[in-house]
Amino acid sequence: MFKNLCVLFLLISFKALAQTPNIGFEDGTFRNWQCYTGKIDSLGSISLNPTAAIYNRHTIISKQPSVLLDPYGKFPVVCPNGSNYSVRLGNDAAGAQAERVSYTFTVPDRKYYSIVFNYAVVLENPEHQPFQQPKFTAQVYDVTDDVFLECPSFNFAASSSLPGFKLSTVPGAKGESIYYKDWSTATIDLSHYAGKVISLVFTTNDCTKIRHFGYAYLDIDENNGNSIAGNAYCAGQTFATLYAPNGFASYVWYNEDLSKQVGTGQSLRISPPPPDNTVYAVKIFPYPGLGCIDTMFTTVKRIDEGFRLKVADTVFGCPDEGVNLADPKVTAGSSPGTMLSFFKDSLGTSYLYDPESVKITGTYYIQGLNSEGCMNILPVHVVVGLPELTVVDPQPADFPTTVDLSKTFIHKAGLTYSYYADAGETKPVNEYYAVKYGAVYYIKATSSQGCSRTVAVNVVIHPPPPYSITAPNTFTPNNDGINDSFSIKLSGFVTFGNVKIFNRAGQVVFTGKHNTDFWNGTYNGQNLPPGVYYWLFEGVDDYRQLKIHRAESITLLR
Repeated sequence: MFKNLCVLFLLISFKALAQTPNIGFEDGTFRNWQCYTGKIDSLGSISLNPTAAIYNRHTIISKQPSVLLDPYGKFPVVCPNGSNYSVRLGNDAAGAQAERVSYTFTVPDRKYYSIVFNYAVVLENPEHQPFQQPKFTAQVYDVTDDVFLECPSFNFAASSSLPGFKLSTVPGAKGESIYYKDWSTATIDLSHYAGKVISLVFTTNDCTKIRHFGYAYLDIDENNGNSIAGNAYCAGQTFATLYAPNGFASYVWYNEDLSKQVGTGQSLRISPPPPDNTVYAVKIFPYPGLGCIDTMFTTVKRIDEGFRLKVADTVFGCPDEGVNLADPKVTAGSSPGTMLSFFKDSLGTSYLYDPESVKITGTYYIQGLNSEGCMNILPVHVVVGLPELTVVDPQPADFPTTVDLSKTFIHKAGLTYSYYADAGETKPVNEYYAVKYGAVYYIKATSSQGCSRTVAVNVVIHPPPPYSITAPNTFTPNNDGINDSFSIKLSGFVTFGNVKIFNRAGQVVFTGKHNTDFWNGTYNGQNLPPGVYYWLFEGVDDYRQLKIHRAESITLLR
């Protein structure tokens, strides 16, 4: 029934196209695609009718500045192959719904012609029979000969044993497990179908019991006909690297007539680059049940235009913001107009979903491609984290020995340092190189990206013994060489300010400004009469930085 229905609506609804415009939805619409909606009955039969695109059943999703993720699989909802648009077929609302999209075109008359399509799948997994389960199917229909191609043909029914599927950490609304398959790639070799009308048919359906859902994401490579990347090299390049589509079990590279094997693996590095118009072939082997063995061909072209991809060796970032690998500074010096893609591996098989916010330290890869097809891929090391700062408490010291906070750690290039007396970093220590007092201080290291780390350092400086200020209470200025003058004696860390002598009337009769100044009992060169006078000392406690005022009496005897 399914096949007959497909034949009917495909023959009626489509006009064969000479080319494949908007096959990858890059118009942001379903132009040239046919949409269908319908139901799945209790026996697992699907009935569908042509319709205009219905939002949430046939949904165009556009690339956003921040990557949107599927709620169950946590993979990007837009294919990370550089496309601006992808399609979600179906939804997570259940209800025994079925959806389909088809694209019909005439295979061009080329010696080699392949199509690469990308898909991701999310299926709720209830305890049903296989025919009752949510499913996603992908088929290729030969309209000209009225036959479905046996390969590739995918039929994913919800199961815990589906190849390449993972269990979601997010359960369904009713608690059932959900399995998902991240973006994967399949190829369709149409080299032997030149001139024939072909339809790509993609279908999703919920379970037959109404309660469980299944949906899929789709994207078709716009550059169909040649699925091997890197098949051009520009003047000045010393090598060329060919890249087969990712997502297959193994790869074997050959010369044009397949008589000589020249390499294995997804990529083939050729150094020096081959002559212009050299043809290479790659045979791709899919994982079991996920496609067909296919052979692709490509012609390597030499481009006279120069091309350069330059990538920073290391980029630093903060944990909250991460590193923006798409920042032009990272690829400064590259050829103008270079198109960039970002990967987790050197082969360009694992897309970096959010290059604008890389928050995990590691080596990533940036691929550059110019308008002529010249390509290169280079590594960039990302370091995400707070600045490195290890502080060692200094040895205890005795006042007035000072401590240099900048010598309590090893300085790192690219970091700036600041010093504070409080954890809130509101009291900067300006003379950090000569700290006089024991306390807990805080050293802050800041990177050029603005992220910082603050570490405490414990400084111990033993205070000095208490200072003393002494003076005699009598003196006899009679020129006998004994106790002829009066002066203040200081011990400890005290700065001398001045000392003044007053008579009983409060008149200043002597002022000393240095600790070596003394009073000989005269005022303006005249001997003062015996009696009681008063001295006042002013100075500074050097340790506590407090003013000192001391006053006592002195008796002058003659």
